[in-house]
Amino acid sequence: MQALDNLIDKLNSDSYSAVSVLDLDTNSFLFRNKTHAEIIADYGSAEEFFESLFAKGHSHLTLALKRKNGSSYKIDGQSFDVNFSKQDQSSQVQHVQQIPVQQVKTPQADVFSNSFGLGTLDIMNLMVAKNDASRLFTEVETLKAENKEYKKKYEDIREEQLASKYDTNKSKGTQEMLLGAIQQLPTLIGFVKGTAPVAGLAAPMEMYSSEVKQHFATALQSIDDTVVGVLESITSGLSTNVEFSNELAQLLKKHQLWEA
Repeated sequence: MQALDNLIDKLNSDSYSAVSVLDLDTNSFLFRNKTHAEIIADYGSAEEFFESLFAKGHSHLTLALKRKNGSSYKIDGQSFDVNFSKQDQSSQVQHVQQIPVQQVKTPQADVFSNSFGLGTLDIMNLMVAKNDASRLFTEVETLKAENKEYKKKYEDIREEQLASKYDTNKSKGTQEMLLGAIQQLPTLIGFVKGTAPVAGLAAPMEMYSSEVKQHFATALQSIDDTVVGVLESITSGLSTNVEFSNELAQLLKKHQLWEA
């Protein structure tokens, strides 16, 4: 009697309570989770709820108190059997036999694949966390790919810089060209100061519009072709690049090779 009284009291007063009702005659559930709110709304009280079951011929039942757990219900306490009988055209509880029923523990569900037992807020948090994890994984993979690409570009540029810096042939050619220009400086200085170098006896006799041009043409005969190429580049720069012309003039003045 006490177990049924406690169950009725819970169903009448606890808004989080519910009851599971198994008909032992048919071995089928009449209700799995009949809630406090449904009982009060449909029957007015838990007593009237059980009266209606008896009136419908359900007299041998197994009852289990349940309590809300997130979006589902779990068993609260032990299940027990009741036997109802009719007397004086009214239903009364004649015998209540409390029979402990061993509860079968169900394996814990994976919260990421099944939301059973979780509240709405828990499910939303898990969904957000799952979406964040997916987004962060995608961002990390993208950053890894970009970093790999930048690293490859850096290595290529670095390789080009090293090749340019340590290219033996290129460096040697530049050194030889500068050395040739240095070796020819006395001749060029003589030309600039108006002192013509000594020409060979076989030098052709040509007419020039000025003496300085004659000196320059004569000097070219004894200058290496590489140096002539440098002079040609200087001539081109003088006629096309004002900044180059100014810097060259300053350089010549600095080393006292030319007076404006």
